[in-house]
Amino acid sequence: MPLAIGSYDKVPDLSDGSGLLNLAWTQDERDLLTVDVMATVSAELAGEVAEELPFVGDYLVKDPYGEAVLGTAVAEFFGRPGWAASVTCGAGVGPLLHGLSLLAAGGTVEVVTDVYPDYPHWVTRARGRCVPHGSGHRGDVLLLERPALADERFAGLDAVRDLCTAAADQGAAVLVDESNANYLPPDFSAANLCPEVPNLIVVRGLSKAYGLGGVRLGYCVASAAMTEAVRDAVCPLGPSSLSLRIARGVLALGDVTSALRAEIARAKPLVRGLLAGAGIPDPVPAATGLPYILFPHRPQQAVRLLGERGVQAKVQPVWSARTGRLTEVGRMSVPLRQDRLRGLRTRLGGDTDR
Repeated sequence: MPLAIGSYDKVPDLSDGSGLLNLAWTQDERDLLTVDVMATVSAELAGEVAEELPFVGDYLVKDPYGEAVLGTAVAEFFGRPGWAASVTCGAGVGPLLHGLSLLAAGGTVEVVTDVYPDYPHWVTRARGRCVPHGSGHRGDVLLLERPALADERFAGLDAVRDLCTAAADQGAAVLVDESNANYLPPDFSAANLCPEVPNLIVVRGLSKAYGLGGVRLGYCVASAAMTEAVRDAVCPLGPSSLSLRIARGVLALGDVTSALRAEIARAKPLVRGLLAGAGIPDPVPAATGLPYILFPHRPQQAVRLLGERGVQAKVQPVWSARTGRLTEVGRMSVPLRQDRLRGLRTRLGGDTDR
């Protein structure tokens, strides 16, 4: 079973070229944030130097999961200071999920929504198995993405709360991959439920929307009763001390994606119309908030046709919660900068007047 990173193998470059508009990943988001996050990163780095490198020089053996550094900032980001939830940090969402696959070692994961194949891959390596939710196999872990690429059944917190309640009755944990949740406001996050349910684990990062994947910082918010199990599975001292400092400064900015959300909402139907008008097969808008157009039915053909017009999309693997098997979906990022939107119009032939 391949990992999601393999979907970039056939993408020759991640930047635009003279004859190529690269929409295989998102590049336009940071300029649409309501604050300059890179200025915040720069200020934290300058402060680190001015203070004679306190984080770089500190090996946080007394705070191996980063909660003392980041816990308060996370709680305040969600508007819940002093909440009864734990924060466990890792070197990105992927490494956190890798560790958390041990929660299902030798057991069963019920996959609730379509997901990236990474967690199912690692569960298999840990001698566990993944099955579709509701297939009759009782799971030790229920896994879902929020927002999922195209599935909006769990967009509301009530649906997640109900899932947690049902899972608790069977002694299962609910693991939510919120890698993409930065595109939505903090009150969307299932992390807000952690103080009131006993079995919830929510994983988030700084890559999507913030454009800070290179900081290598992910954080896991968990119900208090899940803290020990999470930290038994996740590697201690995963993120660098300096990454924790930067993340603390960035989260202290609060909700910075409102303008980005508005631009995605405006641009996505426009781009879908361009694709449909150009004869690209079956373009489908991704779930609310996500800056993607999907090609679920003929992904290889769609990506090939776009490539012939100088637009780089990609085919990514997905573990299907419907079939219980690996499948593929085509994905193209929505260009949000005006020059790149014009470039798409030029290549597809269409009107991008707003």
